[in-house]
Amino acid sequence: MAEIIKIVNDSQVGEVVFYLNPNAKQYIIRIKRNIKDIEKRFYVRVTIPLGGSYQFAGKFFQKHRLLILQKIDQLKSNVPPPIHEQESELRQKAEAFLPGELERISKTYGLTYKKLKIRKSKTRWGSCSSKQSISLSFYLVLLPRHLIEYVLLHELCHTIEMNHSSAFWSLLDRYTDGRSKQLKRELSNYRIPAF
Repeated sequence: MAEIIKIVNDSQVGEVVFYLNPNAKQYIIRIKRNIKDIEKRFYVRVTIPLGGSYQFAGKFFQKHRLLILQKIDQLKSNVPPPIHEQESELRQKAEAFLPGELERISKTYGLTYKKLKIRKSKTRWGSCSSKQSISLSFYLVLLPRHLIEYVLLHELCHTIEMNHSSAFWSLLDRYTDGRSKQLKRELSNYRIPAF
């Protein structure tokens, strides 16, 4: 059962409630309207998964604070959020950054690929086909730099090992200083913000 860990009053956002939910698999941010409040003001709910920490949840909130403020402003004025505009900006950022980064990592580690596609994928950060074509979600640019590199290395390793066998993880370990599983766990804490 979910329990409140801490309530923080942010000078601009307002009330931020941190919940621990043992059934959650990742950190989640939701903007809620307080129906018990006469003014029906908004508050932010940050869900912490089992094994997660308040410290990380606080950083997660701060990372998305600007988007939260924008969303609250939109909700107050009843203007639908400009989702397509946000996605267009993310796509442009991804198309400007990811091809060069993938090429750099490919050359650094000698892992070759045939083609790159940047897509609007909300369920997978990346994938690699048997023809060594790599697809990347443009939402990748929301991740910290070291996790972007991890995802790119992960997909490049699939050009050699097309599965998640022990041979694949050994290969990925070779390029991540033995931290492949640790980085995988860290990545599992992230998802596309549910704004």
